[in-house]
Amino acid sequence: MNSSLSTYTKVLSWLLMGVSIVITILFFLSNQDIESVEPFIDWAYILFAISAVSALVFPVVNMIRNPKNVTKSLVGLLAVAVIFVIGYVLADATPIPSPTQNADLSNPTVLIISDTGLIATYMLFGISMLLLLFTGVRSVFHK
Repeated sequence: MNSSLSTYTKVLSWLLMGVSIVITILFFLSNQDIESVEPFIDWAYILFAISAVSALVFPVVNMIRNPKNVTKSLVGLLAVAVIFVIGYVLADATPIPSPTQNADLSNPTVLIISDTGLIATYMLFGISMLLLLFTGVRSVFHK
């Protein structure tokens, strides 16, 4: 990363941090009713939008600047996509019995999406634990 881009990124992050601190202080100094929460939630949406755009733009810029690492990035994305596809295939749409008669508990789309996320999370957690174990055992033998 060149010096000017690094400087701009650092200044932008400090600026966003400062605005966040000011909004937080104003929130705690207010009477904390629903009107005082609105700017806080709006600022959270703005920060989320900035982070989402950054998460989409910077990898593309890095792929253009360093095309040799494109295959590594695409292999990583493909691996995550395969894990989510496996989670989707294993997901179950059986309605959940509930005394509250919540419509989301019997909606097959909601059930499959939530199961997919849960299964993918469990798989990623298991893979990370296995990799931690592998690197620990490998470091013992490679000393």
